[in-house]
Amino acid sequence: MAVFTQVSENELKAFLMSYDIGDLISYEGIEQGVSNTNYFIDTTKGRFVLTLFEPRRVLEEDVPFFIHYALSLEKDGAPRTMIQKNGEPIGRLCDRPTAIYALLEGSGGHVSMLDPGLCEQAGATLAKMHLTALKSARTAQNRFGLLRWHEWSVNLGPDMDRIKPGLRSLTQSELAYVSDKWPHLLPVGAIHGDYFPDNVFFKNGRLVGVIDFHFACTDLLAYDLAIACNAWSFDEKNEYRADRMQSLLKGYESIRPLSQGEKDALPLLLRAAALRFLLSRIEEKLNWREGDFMKPHDPLVFEKRLRHFQS
Repeated sequence: MAVFTQVSENELKAFLMSYDIGDLISYEGIEQGVSNTNYFIDTTKGRFVLTLFEPRRVLEEDVPFFIHYALSLEKDGAPRTMIQKNGEPIGRLCDRPTAIYALLEGSGGHVSMLDPGLCEQAGATLAKMHLTALKSARTAQNRFGLLRWHEWSVNLGPDMDRIKPGLRSLTQSELAYVSDKWPHLLPVGAIHGDYFPDNVFFKNGRLVGVIDFHFACTDLLAYDLAIACNAWSFDEKNEYRADRMQSLLKGYESIRPLSQGEKDALPLLLRAAALRFLLSRIEEKLNWREGDFMKPHDPLVFEKRLRHFQS
């Protein structure tokens, strides 16, 4: 979440007329995040989250997939997508495709508060999401898949070593390895693509919902699980916690047991997921300029995770 597009009060009031969610009382930008513009909006009927999908990170043609993915998962914890009076879930504000979501209870998770029990809940919820999404015939290309990784490798080039010497060599050799051994005959479906603790909401020790579907796409379900393992299996000191990963996998397989092929491929996919976020964070850091309001994530967090899964 973040604020890239400034929305005026008059623009927002006019936009809300297409919904039946009350009159605007107040609104404020949500500063956290890196991809889209988000606001809290308070109306006479409650509090909601307004999302404007930004062209800098999202192709407009993909937005219907994100929205319908979220709609399909409402019973599995996705926030309710508010529907306009004309029956459409996607509006347009400030020349951006826009959606409004009901506010989830609780708050997003953080590595410092995780324990095996929460990880097990997270794994089970991800499996439920995968099973639900398999029922949909909609598909969408993974814009942050192997092709994008190769583009990053070429475009970032020697500049990677400005962050840390040897980073370019590490990513290039790992990309060659992952590309050569990428599994193709595994279950495919709609994936979340960004199943990190801060996108999963908890209240009183219970998982209550999942947010941020702008990386949703069609890919290997086991790759989505590998992303989750990368995100949930390290503590606030970036130290690997085997109990967290084991609990996440236990929760997942309690709902959707992995095939033998998926189990065999998981070590490779764990490395691939670490590489994906290492490369995207390298790009984020190298493109950051003094004065940008968004602080870039540290790519070296995922360098350590990649080296862990390599071993």
